[in-house]
Amino acid sequence: MIVRRVGNLAAEMTSFVGRDDEVVAGAAMLAEGRLLTVAGPAGVGKSRTALRIAMALRRSCPDGLWHVELSRVAAGRSAAEGEAALVEAVARALALDGGVSSARDLAAALRERRALLLLDTCDHLIGPVVRLAEHVLAAAPRMHILATGRRAIPVGEVLRLRPLPLTDPAAPDPASPSVVLFADRAVAVDPDFRLTGEVLPAVAEICRRVDGLPLAIELAAARTRSLSPGELLAMMDGGFSVLSGVGAAFPSRHRDLRAAVAWSYNLCEKRQRALWDVLAAVKGPFDLAAAERAAAQAGPADDVADVLAELVERSILLREPTPSHYRMPDVYRWFALERYGATGSWTGAPAGAVTTHAEGPSGDGARAGHPLDHALTPRELQVAELIAEGLSNAQIARNLQIAKRTVDAHVRNILAKGRLVSRTQIAAWVAEREHRPDAFSGKEPDV
Repeated sequence: MIVRRVGNLAAEMTSFVGRDDEVVAGAAMLAEGRLLTVAGPAGVGKSRTALRIAMALRRSCPDGLWHVELSRVAAGRSAAEGEAALVEAVARALALDGGVSSARDLAAALRERRALLLLDTCDHLIGPVVRLAEHVLAAAPRMHILATGRRAIPVGEVLRLRPLPLTDPAAPDPASPSVVLFADRAVAVDPDFRLTGEVLPAVAEICRRVDGLPLAIELAAARTRSLSPGELLAMMDGGFSVLSGVGAAFPSRHRDLRAAVAWSYNLCEKRQRALWDVLAAVKGPFDLAAAERAAAQAGPADDVADVLAELVERSILLREPTPSHYRMPDVYRWFALERYGATGSWTGAPAGAVTTHAEGPSGDGARAGHPLDHALTPRELQVAELIAEGLSNAQIARNLQIAKRTVDAHVRNILAKGRLVSRTQIAAWVAEREHRPDAFSGKEPDV
């Protein structure tokens, strides 16, 4: 049987990797419940997975699969304005005749339809989407609504997407979904790319650095047109600016990783952004007690548990399988740390000034200092000070009369010891240290 394509879903231009089980589960949930949100972090692949789920239901939706992109629909200054803008966007996508100005009007227009609405990027229109869904699903018993967002709408079923599975760079599996995605997208920009045993560890490490987020992997793979995986990995030591401006084929908010994360940040409330900034200093899993200590270092810390739950709901934090433990993906950490490095202002604690789970999730390791305090050798301190003066690694090597590769190693050590992601943050620490003479390292010199 040939099913006639009805609707406006865009044709897929690239392969679909690593989400087959989620598509099957999502299609079953949507077929039964008629309302489903695909939720997850920025860049996790919500829109693409939702597109596949919609396509799986095309036989039961002969009146079409209709995609409505909401990222550019203004929320307005009131609930009524937001609802009007949403209804207008849906009516335009479905090419409905005039006279549709409210959710009730839209429901009446769709009463006899057997179709699916894909409402993509609902985060800023949660209330209007809920009202529209309630009206449409009550009036049109054969309609289905599929939504996507960092946070789920508070009605219907939810399919939460997590990053793609990773593989150990020390013993990488070429069949790992994250590696397969990287290789597929790399071949698309460089047909000569080969996933050889020589480059496989670097590819696996790149995927690990970006937490298995598909958008980040695709943006990284696009760089293989001009960089080897090893070169790309070295550049990622300075944060994710290397993944900026390489995705012209993506929607504007997805053209670089920073833009995708900034979209999430701007949608957060003030107290959510404040805790995000604080927890960016924590690398690895942490529990509620560690989060409360971190927040306390930045000032009064009320309702930390509530804000943690809100950040989980908005997909900023991931709940680990171990009960009551959380983790912030590194791309979210990088965003907050780069904001600190670029502006010199910080709504929370300095990077690294909080206890990580590795130090004991409920231990006494938190301190109001910086990991670089008393941690650098005199030579590393010299390098840090020259970085603060704006010198490149080559210039530092000439200044200190040492090999550039030695300077490169010192910079890597400084970043690792400070749990930092950029030279700007090293410079910020040097500037702050000038006001805290107790922060000098007393270690023996090296070369």
